[in-house]
Order: sequence, then structure tokens, then C-alpha cells
Amino acid sequence: MNIQYTTKKEYGDFQTPLELANLMINILKSKKVKPEIIVEPTCGTGNILIAACSAFFSCKSIGIEINNEYCNALNKTFKNNLFINIINADIFSSFNFLKNEIVKTSNCLFIGNPPWVTNSGLSTINGTNIPIKENYKELRGIDAITGKSNFDISEYIITKLIENFCSQKAIFAFLCKTIVARNILKYIWDKNIPYKEAEIYPIDSKKYFNAAVDACFFVIDFAQKKSLKECHVFDSIENKNKKNNLGFFQGKIIGDIDKFKSYNYLGKSDYVWRNGIKHDCSKVMELTIEKGMLINGYGETVEIEDDLLFPLLKSSDIANGNIEIRKKVIVSQRYIGEDTILIKSKYPKTWKYLNSHIKDFMNRKSSIYKNKPLFSIFSIGGYSFFPIKIAISGLYKHLSFQLLLPEQNKSIMVDDTCNYIACKTEAEAEIIYALLTSPEAINYLNSIIFWDSKRPITTEILNSINLLKIADKYHFGMQYNALSSYNKSVEKENVMQMALF
Repeated sequence: MNIQYTTKKEYGDFQTPLELANLMINILKSKKVKPEIIVEPTCGTGNILIAACSAFFSCKSIGIEINNEYCNALNKTFKNNLFINIINADIFSSFNFLKNEIVKTSNCLFIGNPPWVTNSGLSTINGTNIPIKENYKELRGIDAITGKSNFDISEYIITKLIENFCSQKAIFAFLCKTIVARNILKYIWDKNIPYKEAEIYPIDSKKYFNAAVDACFFVIDFAQKKSLKECHVFDSIENKNKKNNLGFFQGKIIGDIDKFKSYNYLGKSDYVWRNGIKHDCSKVMELTIEKGMLINGYGETVEIEDDLLFPLLKSSDIANGNIEIRKKVIVSQRYIGEDTILIKSKYPKTWKYLNSHIKDFMNRKSSIYKNKPLFSIFSIGGYSFFPIKIAISGLYKHLSFQLLLPEQNKSIMVDDTCNYIACKTEAEAEIIYALLTSPEAINYLNSIIFWDSKRPITTEILNSINLLKIADKYHFGMQYNALSSYNKSVEKENVMQMALF
């Protein structure tokens, strides 16, 4: 491993260009900010601190930085200025020091660009520049020991600073991932911490850091204490045109709270949205149809029994409305955990083919396959074999629901980046599809979806749609109730296609 790269990654060492630092400072100057003390908790080479010290005539400025070379260079830049204190330390051990420095200060400005790296990412490279382990999000049970306990180091730093100093007349102004800004806002709203104003200015992270991540300049002002539950969102840090307001409703952060108030269909879906089939072995399990033959990801022609082969649509097919079947997928189980040894006697060609690529299955990284039957898959059950599905891609940044009818008497499967609901009859599916594509549903979804997320459309969001409320608005709530009740009773029967096994 490249030691220089590893160190850079561990410390999140991606320095802020002066152009961006000046854009940050200009926004703060427009707010008439007059800090008595400036603190940058991870100041790096100092572009942000230098710009802030030049713009604001504060009584004291403090830069904290773990890299000794950067500290030495900054001390030379400031020429031992008595009003500027550069400290060679990590922020995680510096909170008590900052408390002593700030305790009598009226106006504080905390500013900077903390590391854009997660605690689990640091563990992967055996990094040591991490906070003391604690369940600071107060997660319960399994959430605290699985992926939900993972967090950005910048999120930890900014949250801890707010915890310690929000009682002061303090302003926090940081570059961070947009999801980090939203997580911090949710934390503040959950805790009912009062503040004056919060703002998010998106930045072009590709331009400034050559990073493919949604990021922003996040500003939250505690100079006054108001019981707010909103944050202004602008189009960019350069243009500064207001787009909408984030908000908070029943413990959920809402992307466009003003639109949401007009299209509040938050509730619980009577139809369960699920992820598509998951196998993590696409080169073996997904076969492309070419001139009547099946070709796997290794370019091999595959000849196996037809019963376990189902038509497959990928996320791009669903998003682009391309419903032409170009692939098939091997469905090795009818339900999670089913013993796949049954394939050996009934479908010997399929068994031989799967075993010929057993290394691919053994190399699957996800722990969900551990101690499971050979060739196991997930997101599979009786619902998978309902004849009709309504599907949507979870990855693409637009709403495109697709009605999927059976192909050669087999249910169409979708990949695990798609979400879908299953229906028993075409008439039922058409009504549900009409509700989902109505202006009411589309406006509701657009108000709560964060389109800058890596996977903006999730089952959690889709399962929050109260379709009955939308049906009532269009005066056919009784018909919808009858359909959803029938769907629930059919699901309990664990319907499956007769051709399978």
C-alpha cells in the first residue's frame, strides 16, 4: 500500500483551494459576522484560516492541526502573530482546551473543512486519527453494531463542536458532505436545540476537490435561540439563489417542507415495496440473450434447464423505460434459506454450471451469505413470483415507474438496485400504477426525496406513501381498500409459480 496515499486518506488531507475559501468568507461577510474568536479545528495548510483572519478582525484565532509540517508552515506564514495560535494536536483531544479558551467569549466562529472520511473507512486502513469509540448517535441494539453506526469523521467533529458551544453566540460554517449537513440538522431537531438560522450552499466537489461526492458549505448560526425546524437551501455557493427549505415532520427530515405541506401523503403503504433480487454474482447468475443463446459475464455460452431462468430487467432498463428483455437471471431459491441441493437432482445442468463457478460464490463479500446454502440469493419470496410488478430504479435521479407484465408466463425479475411492489391481477396493477404516477404522488415524492443522495429512491420512502389518502382524493378509496385487502390476503398464501421446481 502506498504509505503517502494512506496517510492522506487517513487524515482526510484534501486541502481547500483559496478560491473556495474566499467564497465561504464572502457569504459570512454578507451576514455581518463579527467574531471575537475564530477556530478552525482541522486547519491543514490554512487557506480557510488565512482568509478568515484577513476578513475578520478577531481578538484571537486558533488553528488546530495534527500535521506538524503544516503547523510549522502556518507559524511562518503568521510570523508568530500573538493573536493567532496554531496548535499541533488532534481535535479529538482538544475540546477541553477550546472550552477554556472560549468560555468568556461572546461571538465565536467555528469554520473549516473537516475530513471527508468515515470511521469504518479509517478502520479499513488501520487509521488511528479517530475519536474515542462511543455510540454518540444513541443507536439501539443491532443498529449500533452494524452499518448504521458508521459515520463521517466530519459529522462527529461538527456535532461535538455544536454540543459543546451552541450555548454561546456561535456560528458554525463548514464544508462537508451534504448528507453530513442533513444528519447534523436532524440531530439538532431531534434534540430541540434552538438556533437563529441554517443554510446549505452546494459546492462543485469535482471542480474544487476532484471528488465525486455531493458536498456543501453548511452554515448554522446560534447567535439567537429560536425554536426552528428548517434550513434554507441555495442553488450553489457561487450563485446563492434560494431553492427551497429543508424541514422536519414526525421525526423525519423533509427535502422541501413547503411543497410537503401541500402534498402531505406521509403514512404507510398498504403495498409492501421490496428490493429486487440480490445475488452479488452477476457474471454467473445474469445471462445475456444473444441470437437465441445465453451468454454469461465471462463470455461463455450457457445451456441449462429453463425452469430456473427468469426474465430480468436492470436498473437502467427501468429508469429509461426500456422493457425489452435482454437478460435472464437464475433464481436458485423460492425463499430465503431454502436448501439448494434440490437443484442437483431436478436440474443437473444448472447444478453443474453453478458448481463450475463456485469460486465466484465463495468470494462474495457480504456476510449475509455466510452459513447459507450453496448459491443462495436474497430478496426472494412468494411475492417475487406474483405475475405483475410495478418497479422503479432506486439509483436514477427521476421518477419513472414501470408496469411489468409477465414474459412467456414468467414473472419479470428486477435487480437489487430496483424497488417494486407485486400485484396479482393486471386490473389491480393498473389502478395502483395510476395512483403512483398521479400529480399528488409525484409531488409528494419530490418533496421528501433527496436527489443528491447516492440512492435517492428507497423502499423506506416508497413505503411511506399513503395511497389510500390519494385514492380518496380521486374518489375511489373504497375500490382501493378492496384491492389492498385482497393483495394482503394473497401475499399470505405465499404464491409461487408452478413452473419453479
